[in-house]
Amino acid sequence: MLGDDVVDLADPEAAEGALHPRFDARAFAPCERAALARASDRHALRWELWAAKEAAYKAARRRDAGVRFHPREFAVEGEVVTHASGRYRVLLTRSANAVHAVAMSEDEDAGFVSGCERLAPDESRGAAARGLAIRAAAKLLGCAPGELSVATSARVPHLLRSGAPTGLALSLSHHGGFAGFALAKGEELL
Repeated sequence: MLGDDVVDLADPEAAEGALHPRFDARAFAPCERAALARASDRHALRWELWAAKEAAYKAARRRDAGVRFHPREFAVEGEVVTHASGRYRVLLTRSANAVHAVAMSEDEDAGFVSGCERLAPDESRGAAARGLAIRAAAKLLGCAPGELSVATSARVPHLLRSGAPTGLALSLSHHGGFAGFALAKGEELL
């Protein structure tokens, strides 16, 4: 199970003053709120925690389409997110402007590739995320990007090659001025 999420740290909706006063209480478990209280950079930690939760949610949803996103039910401790659906390892990548999280079921040991890029000012966020994933998958599969497409079923994206499943798990994300993706590689691609 694979999921990813990206947060644009400079996006107005992520700004400290834009948050509802009870956002932290609604979104974070007591241990997460305690970590936020101790953090030297609360802003970055808040969105790292959030991205980890969202990425784990997307991974959980691949396993069970009935999973709903109730942020406090996804508890982040270090590099692991725990939820009733399972435990998810999370890799966080942070730049000065964005946080990108990739989550994978703790019981899986597949490798993955991921990426996150700033969008051009007039670029479609969804199209940008799909394009990033398709270009990376084309390199992995040794094919032309034009052979690949993305289809969605039950709000879960799937990567297709000439209309047939590729066997690669795909997650897409975008927020503000950034788009991201993650692809889980099968054994034959490692």
